[in-house]
Amino acid sequence: MLRARCTVPTPARVVRRAALDELLENAVDRRLTVVSAGPGWGKTVAVAQWAATTDRAVAWLTLEASNDSSVPFWSEVLAALRASEVVPADHPLAALRVPAVETSEFHAQLFHALEALPERVVLVLDDFHHVTRREILDVIDELLRYDLPLRLVVVTRIDPLLRQHRLRVEGELSEVFAADLAFDGTAVAELARSRGRELTGDDVARVLEQTDGWAVGVRLVMPAPGHPGATVVPQQHASEYLVAEVLDRLEPDMRHVLLMTSVTTAVCEDLVEAVLPGGEARRRWRAFVTRNAFVTPIGADGTWYRYHPLLRDMLLGRLRADAPQDALRAHRRAARWLASHGEPVLALVQARHAGDWALFGRLFVEVGSVPLVSAARGQMIDLLGSIPYAELEPDVGIELCVASLAVATGRFAAATTHVMRARALLDDDADAADTALLEIVAATASRGAGDPEAARRAAAAALVALDGAIRPSAAWPGYHVLAVNSHAVGLLWRGDVEEARRQLDALVATTRTMAPLLPVLNARSYHAFAEALLGRLDLAREHGLQVIDDARDLGWASHLQCRPAYAAVAWAALLRGVEDEADRMLALGLASDLNGQEPQTTLAVRLMQAMVAVQRGRLRAAEAALRSAGPLDDTIPPALADLAARVVREVAQRAGRAELTDGTTIDPTTALGHVHDAQAHLDRGDTGDAITSAIEASVLADREQDPLVQVEALLMLARAYERTGTTASCDEALERALRVAAEPVLVRPFLLLPTASLVARTRTLLDTHPGELANRLRTRLLVDQRHHEHEPEPLVEALTSRELAILGALPTMGTNSEIASDFFVSVNTVKAHLKSLYRKLGVDSRREAVRRGRELGLL
Repeated sequence: MLRARCTVPTPARVVRRAALDELLENAVDRRLTVVSAGPGWGKTVAVAQWAATTDRAVAWLTLEASNDSSVPFWSEVLAALRASEVVPADHPLAALRVPAVETSEFHAQLFHALEALPERVVLVLDDFHHVTRREILDVIDELLRYDLPLRLVVVTRIDPLLRQHRLRVEGELSEVFAADLAFDGTAVAELARSRGRELTGDDVARVLEQTDGWAVGVRLVMPAPGHPGATVVPQQHASEYLVAEVLDRLEPDMRHVLLMTSVTTAVCEDLVEAVLPGGEARRRWRAFVTRNAFVTPIGADGTWYRYHPLLRDMLLGRLRADAPQDALRAHRRAARWLASHGEPVLALVQARHAGDWALFGRLFVEVGSVPLVSAARGQMIDLLGSIPYAELEPDVGIELCVASLAVATGRFAAATTHVMRARALLDDDADAADTALLEIVAATASRGAGDPEAARRAAAAALVALDGAIRPSAAWPGYHVLAVNSHAVGLLWRGDVEEARRQLDALVATTRTMAPLLPVLNARSYHAFAEALLGRLDLAREHGLQVIDDARDLGWASHLQCRPAYAAVAWAALLRGVEDEADRMLALGLASDLNGQEPQTTLAVRLMQAMVAVQRGRLRAAEAALRSAGPLDDTIPPALADLAARVVREVAQRAGRAELTDGTTIDPTTALGHVHDAQAHLDRGDTGDAITSAIEASVLADREQDPLVQVEALLMLARAYERTGTTASCDEALERALRVAAEPVLVRPFLLLPTASLVARTRTLLDTHPGELANRLRTRLLVDQRHHEHEPEPLVEALTSRELAILGALPTMGTNSEIASDFFVSVNTVKAHLKSLYRKLGVDSRREAVRRGRELGLL
């Protein structure tokens, strides 16, 4: 149906009006053209005629009431632009998707993508009177400020709520009103001629007198041009005239067909058959639409038709008033047909119109829940929010609707409550779709609440239900993605990282051709993170950056689902001694908080921030990051136990304490535990025991193929040998550490060598170790200044993604207006971001903000 609405309509038996075509051709040279007139003036027909004959590139979108929401509006605008064939496959608009939560980053990407259009496009938004929300209109107003290769035509029954005054002053506004659209004598005579009639001058004059040139009125009085008839007043009593001149002239059976098929905004033969089965209604409907002037084909293949808005309003009003039970039956049947033909959101709208909430819940379970993780998220939240939950009898489908709404809005405890109620309502022979969605919602709620193990168990149950389904529904692929992703993430956090990586690898491979979904993006993001935890740093960085790039193209880079990818790239940068990239990625990861929460990824980012601070020799910043991480105890996910134990030990050592806090109790893996035991023995002067523990750690890490811990163990062994004065053994341990660290390029452990003598020995050995590791270490180990640098005050409050972006623009010395243009926001918005940015950085000026950003590694 969207494809049809993105196609220029082709109304039958229309009259070409050269003067009107010329008016529109000249009008679209300006940025905005408003075609405004009441119902029935022929606005759509006039613009469609012009669009079909002009040499200009035209994109068309017929709007509906559902488009009065940012995400569906912009999603369908993008679809219309792509359907115009002006957007090349490699153009930014080809990949851009509207985020589930609209962001200013998306607006900036949209602006720059439009700016890069290869040729000028005229975008026609028909029925623009449906758009009333200020957040949509504000973005359109902002677009119209710039001379983009885009010209906008809005076709509307009322004056649009856009800010037109500035455009009018600048000469960038064209206006077409009812007087311009009115039929003149030539057009009336031509219309009659197209119907096989020849009107006299008196006949033409009489038609114009009766109608004032109102297009619908002209068509209504045309059948009897010589009959005096009653005057047809534009927009007044239009329904009565349509009843008299169209509906009442039909046979009762044909009238019933039109009434019953008015429940949807567009109609096709198969939908008619679904609403009125038997074949006869389908035949009658086909005969009517091919010869009636109040029905317009939409779409290139002639499958879909649209009743004139006046006709549909009249039909639907009469159906609901005269035959309310028939109306409800038509809505129900339309809902079922739409659900089975790839239109889940429209199906739910029809079920809501029917007031059949049991059907609504059933359709949501079978096909309607997956749009919650797509660009239709906002519209779905509105639909689910309309359920009169308190007035309904207990029902599994409705409980799952409300639970899904709670998850989508971040109310995880409420979601769990509704899942429990739904579970209590399930029969022993419950439908597989009910069980699968229940467990998926339970898994998602558990992830948001910080219980990945509960999420894993629920996801496993969902997969069992999906595998055992006798009749899989259209939602199955989406459900499978959600279940596998949650199951793999649960495995990862409990420490089964390799198995998690294997499952995610398979999921990523099977979803390459799927339409963009947030769970797919999240699976790819976690796949990169699993590679990082397994020490596959090249793959982690490559996959993580690809996820981030794709998310930026889609407008989703600030979503929580991307955070593991930022962490993966940061971990690779951290271990390879690229602190600036690590800082930047971690800041972006922390700012990626749209669309939910996940405590484990927040913890991972905070721990890595502490490690970067240690690497830079900034103890206060490291301690601040650890405090932000929350309690560091045995509740930490096993996948992060080594990370937490490592950084806690590093901070404590640099602070001269045995541990960071008395309450810190973390159990690392056995190999890292032996490294820490060796450290403790050294601190007590027990060098023999330190050597034993370090050797055990090295052997175990080698067996477990953990090069990071093995390098740390060998460097600890070198420290112990140096303490005993056994220089040959010390050098041998350093040699082995360099060999193990060479392939993964593990720079970090060498940056933390505690003594100048060990640093000097390492530098001497580099001459026999050519390669990237040696090259990096030669630069980094020239002078150890980490303990002599001025340490800046750590950030108390994290920067948002937009504040980070604004900070990145400050060194360019662009004005606030130029920055506003770059980011597609107002100057006042830039000023507000700067005020917040200065407050968080503790500075008073742009120059100080740049200096502070560089100190913190954010620039």
